[in-house]
Amino acid sequence: MLLVYVSIAILVISLILLSIAFVSFRKKTDPTLSYINTVSERLQEENNAIQKQVNQLKNKQEAIKNDMDWKKSVFIFTFAEVKKLPNVFKSSSKQKLHEYERGM
Repeated sequence: MLLVYVSIAILVISLILLSIAFVSFRKKTDPTLSYINTVSERLQEENNAIQKQVNQLKNKQEAIKNDMDWKKSVFIFTFAEVKKLPNVFKSSSKQKLHEYERGM
């Protein structure tokens, strides 16, 4: 029976020592965990800022692309109209002029 009491006493003492070791470990690791959490939050904020900048750059890139496409289409249209211009002069010089009387 004495062996049972000694075993229980050893178990209780080991649980107390384990609790003390755990509390000591937590006290030592709390600053490190706090620092890691702070660094993690800062990295997340930087990641969000970078993502915001990427989105802004995509929007600017899209706006520039749309502007370039619009300018390209205007230039192509203008160039096509200028190419038609000699044909307009040629066809207008060959047309017969009809003179109408100016009477009242």
